[in-house]
Amino acid sequence: MRTIATLILFTALAPALRAQDAGIEFFEKKIRPVLVEHCYECHATSAKKVRGDLLLDSRDGVRKGGESGPALVPGDPDKSLLIKAVRYTDAATKMPKKGKLPAAVIADLEAWVKMGAPDPRVNATAKSAKSWDEIVAARSTWWSLQPVKKPADECQVVGRSD
Repeated sequence: MRTIATLILFTALAPALRAQDAGIEFFEKKIRPVLVEHCYECHATSAKKVRGDLLLDSRDGVRKGGESGPALVPGDPDKSLLIKAVRYTDAATKMPKKGKLPAAVIADLEAWVKMGAPDPRVNATAKSAKSWDEIVAARSTWWSLQPVKKPADECQVVGRSD
């Protein structure tokens, strides 16, 4: 009986798993290369300065978004700021700054969002969106990195009489 129930469950879930695999494959072939080539320079943890506090190098970063809110709404390209930016419909949010992406690439991004924005990336952006210089400056104040100093003469050794 248990075997039959398991078989029925797997049979019912198989189409959903195939669709998920297809979405991941679409992301890896069509979406990740675009993000790496056109977005990571300004929107990744490796960027010298993260723009708009938006990180696009992980699933959580895309979903969380930046100063303007979530970068996308899975299933709804028209409500997704990422799609709005690449469409160049709003002068304030045209991305990438170097020029509009080809129509086929924009169509791929729209299709990806429509399919729910499948994204296999784990949370690579758990770090803050600070630049490396900001991180180094903050860490340089750690007590363990301060030079050793001789205590002031006011300190007395307890229990000693000279």
